[in-house]
Amino acid sequence: MTKAELRAEIRRRLNEPTADLWSNTDIDAFARAEILVLPAKNVYKEEIYSTAFVEDQEDYLLPTGTFKVEKVEVDNGNSTSHDWQQLESGWDHYAGAIWFSPPPNTTDTFRVFIKMAFTDLDSYTDGQEIDVPDDKTEVVILGATLRAYQSLMGYFVDLKNWDYNVKPDGITMSQVQSWIRDVKQEYLDMVRICRRLPVPRFISLVD
Repeated sequence: MTKAELRAEIRRRLNEPTADLWSNTDIDAFARAEILVLPAKNVYKEEIYSTAFVEDQEDYLLPTGTFKVEKVEVDNGNSTSHDWQQLESGWDHYAGAIWFSPPPNTTDTFRVFIKMAFTDLDSYTDGQEIDVPDDKTEVVILGATLRAYQSLMGYFVDLKNWDYNVKPDGITMSQVQSWIRDVKQEYLDMVRICRRLPVPRFISLVD
């Protein structure tokens, strides 16, 4: 799905095919905010990063967009026969890098299973394909729709932040609240469908 197609789908859900209450900038901002928080809701890309240890080097940069390290494996085999063993402890993810303590004293290959954030929507032009898979774009559409409806509540609590929009005629606070409830439930259901279960992290209660 392209950025323009995503915007059009959000407008379809809002029943506003052309800009009226919400500009294209508004719609993009709602969608961008939703995409940025998806990994925190366990909706994310998966990637495996592989490199070799450098003796006595404790930190290794991870790919841009790394949200969380799920697990680390070390190859204890050789060039013809791999033997991947999960490293249960002795590593941490901090400041865009993975850190090993104590520093490795081998040059074995290791690989990192990564929970990746999706690319910032602002990085795309309208015609470019976004990297949110088609089976997960509904989360973004519903999340952006929910944010759009929540923005309307500013009118009814007399906030001035929304003065550049025209208050929709014939719409009451209770109607907007009802829309929010309905979309929010649909959104939460879709998040539950699309989210992944995190990999358990081993924690030593002795060391």
